[in-house]
Amino acid sequence: MDAMTKKQMKGATLTATLGKSQYGTLEPTIEVRFPAEAHYRARSAALHALAAEVEAATELGDHWCVALEDGEYESGRVWLELVDGTDEEAQRGMALLRTVVV
Repeated sequence: MDAMTKKQMKGATLTATLGKSQYGTLEPTIEVRFPAEAHYRARSAALHALAAEVEAATELGDHWCVALEDGEYESGRVWLELVDGTDEEAQRGMALLRTVVV
């Protein structure tokens, strides 16, 4: 995680998980839990910075979409909408997300 994102994520907990979308496709995700006192603008900025970092770290050969959701209260997430939805693509996505979360 770069210095700017670390500053914006101060006090937040990030967890990389491999879940499934509402359609049953694999969905590499970074779940973010913010402190209760985090302002919604700070949450939004942090999620956008995290999504930008994931986007910038994506290899040119990978064609997934980086998406984000500012959940209610103290949660949010950044996830990859996979193109092929294969296990191999999902594992590449998880490897990328783990490098960003560290």
